[in-house]
Amino acid sequence: MKRRRIGIVVIVLVAIAVFLVWRAYFQKKGEEGVLLLSGNLEVTEANVGFKISGRVTELAVDEGDHVQKGQVLARLDDAELASKVAEGRAALKESLSRLAELRSGSRPQEIEQAKANVRSQEAETIRLKKDYERAEWLYKNGAISTAQFDAAKSAFETRAAVEASSRETLSLVREGPRKEDIDAAEHRVEEARASLRTSEDKLEDAVIAAQTPGVILRKDVEVGEVVAAGTPVFTIGDLSSPWIKVYVPEPQMTLVKLGQKALVTTDTYEGATYRYRGKTYRGWVSYISNEAEFTPKNVQTQEERVKLVYGVKVRVEDPDQDLKPSMPADVRIQLKGLASPPPQAKPAEPPPQSSLRSGQLKGTPSISPDRLSRVPASTGLPPSSAESNAGGRPPPQAKP
Repeated sequence: MKRRRIGIVVIVLVAIAVFLVWRAYFQKKGEEGVLLLSGNLEVTEANVGFKISGRVTELAVDEGDHVQKGQVLARLDDAELASKVAEGRAALKESLSRLAELRSGSRPQEIEQAKANVRSQEAETIRLKKDYERAEWLYKNGAISTAQFDAAKSAFETRAAVEASSRETLSLVREGPRKEDIDAAEHRVEEARASLRTSEDKLEDAVIAAQTPGVILRKDVEVGEVVAAGTPVFTIGDLSSPWIKVYVPEPQMTLVKLGQKALVTTDTYEGATYRYRGKTYRGWVSYISNEAEFTPKNVQTQEERVKLVYGVKVRVEDPDQDLKPSMPADVRIQLKGLASPPPQAKPAEPPPQSSLRSGQLKGTPSISPDRLSRVPASTGLPPSSAESNAGGRPPPQAKP
């Protein structure tokens, strides 16, 4: 019974070994023409924050939420900013009213008032002129003193000047405001508009809106905190176009081209569409670094870690947005049909046996077949080395 159990165990172990050898063989055979690399998924991240400082009063989203372009994410306390906007609007209305007043010119009532003032001054000037003429006649006849004559003359001349001033005022009222005054009023209107625009922009800066669709990856502040301008509030990731950065060893860089197709396999099993283990996504090579670097410590390759590698980005097609940042994945870059090994020189063909038997080669003595295998090679190597060098390959150098 004991020997039977031992036999069963041996049979099971042999079956397992055969299965492992079979799978390794066919897996290796299936991977021909494929460059296998590993890396972690990454997405384009954007840190969003306020352009002004203030106290956070609202956070409209949380980590893991999907957001659309233009969606409100957070708000600051904007009471002071709203007051400045109202003040700017009032100043703009005042400047616009003043400009409209200047452009409309004088009102009809103002023109009539100026005309009436001219008529009044004209009548008074006529009366004083008569008084002056009468005083002049009396003064010449010695009926009044010089002081009385001078007083009448001064009253007449003063009133005549006032009449002239009223006429000029009437002319100004009819002509309207000066062009320079209108230009100055227009400039004050533009100044008020610019001030209002600045206040409105600051009020808008108190609100964060998503600039691109994506997912909230991180939340860095809480409601009630006072943040400075530029402080990150949320980190948004664009899951619609993930990518993986892998590192290709230098000897294999000639096999990798831009636009090359690739298969990206994750550790998830649901919905597997290809024979590789896990769920597989299609991708393509979108970027190849022009500078070599040493393999990062967190990246494993099949070559030695000290060799130079080149960074390569592989974009992944993920319409359902199943992939998440930092998810480990395997990348299989298809190499078939894109690069071929360099041509090798054809091995030298050995002389035909009939020639060797008959000794027809010039300068070559006739050697019997049984002695041919015992003739030492002219390379100075033992027979095993000479046989391995058949085919035209250069012999290895002898050690000193």
